[in-house]
Amino acid sequence: MKPGELGSRARQHIKHITETIGPRPAGSTSERQAQDYIAGHLDGWGYEIEWQPVPFAPLPRFAPIYPLAGLLLVGAGWVVPAIPWLALLLPVLGGLLPQAARYFFQRRPHTCTSQNLIASRGEATLPQLILCAHVDSARAFAFQNRSLLWLQGYKLFLFQRAAILLAILAVFQLAGLIVPTVIFWLAGFLATLAGLWMFISESNNQLFHRNRYSPGAIDNASGVGVLLALAEHFSNLPASKGYRLRFLFTGAEETGMHGALAMAQELVRADVQAHVLCLDMVGAGASLRIVTKDGSIFPIRTDNSLNTQLFRLAPDASPLWYTDRSGDHFPFLQNGIPATSIQTSGRLRAERAYHTIYDRNNLVERATLQRVAELVLEFTKGFDPARM
Repeated sequence: MKPGELGSRARQHIKHITETIGPRPAGSTSERQAQDYIAGHLDGWGYEIEWQPVPFAPLPRFAPIYPLAGLLLVGAGWVVPAIPWLALLLPVLGGLLPQAARYFFQRRPHTCTSQNLIASRGEATLPQLILCAHVDSARAFAFQNRSLLWLQGYKLFLFQRAAILLAILAVFQLAGLIVPTVIFWLAGFLATLAGLWMFISESNNQLFHRNRYSPGAIDNASGVGVLLALAEHFSNLPASKGYRLRFLFTGAEETGMHGALAMAQELVRADVQAHVLCLDMVGAGASLRIVTKDGSIFPIRTDNSLNTQLFRLAPDASPLWYTDRSGDHFPFLQNGIPATSIQTSGRLRAERAYHTIYDRNNLVERATLQRVAELVLEFTKGFDPARM
């Protein structure tokens, strides 16, 4: 396959995964069907195939932390303008909420099982370059109105920003700076709306629509399709003598990045040198984004050497700061393994479909897939673990 055909080939795989197989909840038969489809191609191209079991905790029937946080912000929106010092607690609420939720979810009993699919070529003793994409798709937001769906997709973003804005104004007030009363109360009103939306959307989703899942074309059949196209391309080239190339297709990302965590822990136990490049939501939009930071409280930085190389190959790419530690790159960083992630943006129609029933194959753009594939191809060809 020629490099110019990578985008078209990736699109074919995405179409099969989203339309023939469909939604892929973590640990489900359809998630395994998608991975079997991937494994069948990789095996035919001569890769060494491994399966890694991934035990994980299912999403709870009702997780009160998000609705409760919404109610707390509603209260803060009315109380803080009158008692400013209470706003000092808001950054903690807005910043620690996603981390606390994930911490408790990941520590619930691991009663379900997913799996990672790993395809390798090259000597096992060499340093590793791991290209990663998650296979599972997310629980879908429930509202049928697309504007409400878009708002639900950004509920945590709006929640955090409203809390932080209110806290900043309160600090100004406590420091003796003059904050117009109308501005303070307007910020309180916005915080009230954000908190109320968090409460309504999360309660509706968890109580009435917990078994609806997204087809996951952009998130993340797009990453899977690009990696499959690249795997086919590399199968026709001599294996690198400087590193071992591995393709990692993780399970259970949407329930807490369990697949990536299992792989990261295995790499630590094996004490091997590895670098990880993740592809997540790379199917639409002309803007390339490189994740450089993750987390709103005590953020962790992605690997600078990987980012430098990617920015050199794609000078128009822009940095992206994840605020809620929600991608497969994070467990690797947490375990001391250099990692980063690529994403695309700039197509509102696709971004509004995030985690919804509308994240379908028709949103995927061949040109975007082609550009991402070419970037990863050039990055992989020029990868030198000795310089990382």
